[in-house]
Amino acid sequence: MVEFAEVVQLARPRSGHFDLGTGYHGDLWLDLDALLLRPSLLRAHVRWLAERLREHSVDAVCGPLEGGAVLAYAVADLLGVAFLAGYRLPGDATGYHLPAVPGGIGGWRVGVVDDAVNAGTAVAACLEGLRGRGAVPVAVATLVSLGEASTMVQARMRVPFYPASTVPSRAWPAERCPLCAEGAPCTDPLSGDVVTPLPGRGPVGAGMFGFRGGTDPQ
Repeated sequence: MVEFAEVVQLARPRSGHFDLGTGYHGDLWLDLDALLLRPSLLRAHVRWLAERLREHSVDAVCGPLEGGAVLAYAVADLLGVAFLAGYRLPGDATGYHLPAVPGGIGGWRVGVVDDAVNAGTAVAACLEGLRGRGAVPVAVATLVSLGEASTMVQARMRVPFYPASTVPSRAWPAERCPLCAEGAPCTDPLSGDVVTPLPGRGPVGAGMFGFRGGTDPQ
């Protein structure tokens, strides 16, 4: 069920052929900086995310940096529980690590929150990190679910998934991108320039947090 269809419009969706980062290409770009630009517009959405995780009696909320951690912090505050940030591993576009916690997090029930989920690499990395530390991931919640994320998260990551909104989109590993196979160039979503992604290059475009666009290739 889509609870908040209007939240997608805050991210100014654009159609085309985009290098989303983390090795994926897609046909939809969301401006995730714009999504989080005015916190007051997201109060109801953050409360909705918090209520979904409250149902699972979480001890902590985890979110991948950058946008997911911002939301996770707000949700943890509403629930009165601990906050865990997923930090990017240097030189690894899809790797994340969790901070050290005095006494450890073994046995903690943890919900994961992200701003948008598409391929799910950031969420999957956080879930792996939590399980590796002995915590028990119990649910994933997001403002925007793209493409097949709603079925993929529950099937592959073995946790309930709660999207506040959904939007159709497609994403592919860069080496299997059908748009590339057709010769369609990528577009820089910030400048509108036509660009050709180079092997090993990071995502095209950057926002206030560095790479903050796309449809959460993460």
